[in-house]
Amino acid sequence: MSYKEILKQQQPILYQIISKSFKNNKIPHAFLLVGKNARQPAHFIAKSLICENDVLACDHCNECRRIDEHNYGDFIYCNGLEETIKKPHIEYIQEQFSKSALEGKSKIYLMENIENSTIEAMNSLLKMLEEPTSGVYAIFTCQNLNRVLSTIQSRCQVIQLLPVSQKSLKEELKRDDILEDDINILSELFTSYDECQKYIESDMFEKLKLEVYHFLDDLYFHRDNLIINVQTHLLKDFKEKENIQLFLNMLVLALRDLFHVKHSMNLTYPSFLSLYKRINDSDENIINKIDLILNTEYLLSTNANVMLLMDSMMFRI
Repeated sequence: MSYKEILKQQQPILYQIISKSFKNNKIPHAFLLVGKNARQPAHFIAKSLICENDVLACDHCNECRRIDEHNYGDFIYCNGLEETIKKPHIEYIQEQFSKSALEGKSKIYLMENIENSTIEAMNSLLKMLEEPTSGVYAIFTCQNLNRVLSTIQSRCQVIQLLPVSQKSLKEELKRDDILEDDINILSELFTSYDECQKYIESDMFEKLKLEVYHFLDDLYFHRDNLIINVQTHLLKDFKEKENIQLFLNMLVLALRDLFHVKHSMNLTYPSFLSLYKRINDSDENIINKIDLILNTEYLLSTNANVMLLMDSMMFRI
């Protein structure tokens, strides 16, 4: 299924608005997409502005590919989550787009998470939007509309995105030809494709899955190795608190699978089936383990020491 069809199913309001705008050649000079899953739709709009194969982006041509790779000559991209958007970012866009077009088509600037901008940047951006230049298009995304100036909102086509269902997210992830385990884990832990994207085919994600397997194996069959293996592998290789929290959530899904095996239900980690079949644990013990892990994950969101928390969890589990 093409992304155009996925967009039509998942975001019918957005699809209807942009389809009508592009067909009638009445394209707003600025879009503001609101939601956690705005990255792909925003890039799709950018591709539609320069794609010549269809009314909306074909997603296959060289121009569409170059937008996705952020190497199209008249395309400027920035993300407020990677770096706070400041006034010099806006001045750079103004300077670049004051020159002749490199590609001979639309000039596009895409700014994700625009709420993470300084007031000076917002005010400079507002001046650009107040005096739009023909052939220059702005595409913004945000997760918190209340943090975007109302005067900027009023000069954009604001579109609230619908949350993606787990089923729809799974279908979208299948397009990336990734393992069934990965599809299941990502769709359980995240609510949008954008959130999943950095983990797709990530070495870090693959290593965390392996650590989950080793943790279960040690927990049930090599308990003497559990603490030392976690300390020398997991905690040594993954120092970011965010990654340890992800590991704990992935571990909870694996323990939940032990219930599913008993009742012939679908597994999050089908590749772990042979390990699951060797494990014999009561429902009560499994529930207690899950509660302990979830409590540890919660405490990690405070300023608690990661090493001490993990050691405590392993002693108690």
